[in-house]
Amino acid sequence: MVGAMEMVYGKHSVRAVFLTRPEDVRRVILGGKPEYHTDTIKAARRAGVEPEFVAWPEFRRETGLTDDDKHQGVVVFTARRTVYGEHDLDRLANGTLVIALDQISDPQNLGAMLRAAAFFGADAVLLLKNRSAELTPKVARIAVGGAEFVDVFRVTNLARSLDILREYGFWVYGLDERGEHTLRETEFDRQSVLVVGAEGQGLRQRTRTKCDALVRIPGGREGVESLNAAVATAIALADMTATRTAAGRR
Repeated sequence: MVGAMEMVYGKHSVRAVFLTRPEDVRRVILGGKPEYHTDTIKAARRAGVEPEFVAWPEFRRETGLTDDDKHQGVVVFTARRTVYGEHDLDRLANGTLVIALDQISDPQNLGAMLRAAAFFGADAVLLLKNRSAELTPKVARIAVGGAEFVDVFRVTNLARSLDILREYGFWVYGLDERGEHTLRETEFDRQSVLVVGAEGQGLRQRTRTKCDALVRIPGGREGVESLNAAVATAIALADMTATRTAAGRR
């Protein structure tokens, strides 16, 4: 962060910023050869920002990044993106797909989940204000641009938020290995919330009671009873998308 700005880095993440909110870009810093950054240069100039080419020592000093951050020599500083709260859930009244994350604390998983959410066209991702990973520049980099394409809500009380979404017509599905039906056996509602639990722990009991149905991914064996939370989310979203598309054709 620099002042009231936030940093986004990596070619794909930066490209997503120029696609979704070019007016928010305040500064573009590039390291390496100009010919490596042709697309970024064009996008920056279309947004009215002249890129700054700097030597690698200055790049690291200006951004605070190291080679381990996989920045690809591309950084933008932008106005802070809007993160919504529980009082903004009415924005989703006409939405069709929301992902609610119950205490996802691993930044790697959160980034991958945001990527999956964007890929499958989710309207929003709900995160807990406490006991949850933060939406940091690192998470945005892991999401490879996905963080820019879905609205993010940070809520204090997930159970209450699910109740609010249900009032808007959503049906709430909890992803749980103990679910009575598999994803393929489930007919998903036009307005659906997919609730995913924390790594290892799964859905909390309170959250489970707020789900209209518990669904599971078929598979598993002794010693490998469950999947990584991000992988499970991507599989669930793929099945939900296929099921809802098929239902729409009937």
